[in-house]
Amino acid sequence: MFASLALLFALAVQPVPEDDGPVQTAPREAVAADLPGLDEKTVEPPAAAKPVDETRTAPAAVAAARSLTVEQKTLVQGETLQVVLGQRAVFRLDDKGLPVLTRVEEGKLAAAHPEGEVTEAFEPPAEGEFAVALDGSAEVRATILKVWNQTGQALDYGAIALIMRQGKVTPLPAPVCAVPAHGVRTETWKRPVVAVGLTRFRPTDTARPCEPPPPPAV
Repeated sequence: MFASLALLFALAVQPVPEDDGPVQTAPREAVAADLPGLDEKTVEPPAAAKPVDETRTAPAAVAAARSLTVEQKTLVQGETLQVVLGQRAVFRLDDKGLPVLTRVEEGKLAAAHPEGEVTEAFEPPAEGEFAVALDGSAEVRATILKVWNQTGQALDYGAIALIMRQGKVTPLPAPVCAVPAHGVRTETWKRPVVAVGLTRFRPTDTARPCEPPPPPAV
């Protein structure tokens, strides 16, 4: 069951935009691959993007999206790590690649607010840990997902964004990019995302190339 709409509207500080398009991550082109943590350039999604077609989406992602629920906290649900707006999850992966939550922190991301208005709340996690933070604001009209990887292997994963769409909470698969070893990656979603579920964690020797989202189906 979803949490009450009143709670979700409180989490979603951004107004719902008139455009009711899909959750389109803005894959970012790294400024310098060998200098993790630098800001990256946002690539805007196509203006005519259409809603995600579940018939063309990986069955595992669709099933995870349908099963994800929202509570007013960051937690692990089976194989999925859920992070709510305004919080950061610090975690590690067990021998089966499943997330084990270490702690939850409150705070803001500087990139999710007008320049100079907010000081970044989070330091890199300890060696061997991962961290994921979600934040957004009405002023920038976007939600920012930031992932820290303090391990010796790149981290690949899947993401499901819970958005406010026509007054309802809608879970949609969201494309993301792998995070390099000892690196930081941010994704920008031009939607009011109230929570995100991260699934199918897979440490790899190298991060796969980050491609822009494919053009919408005709």
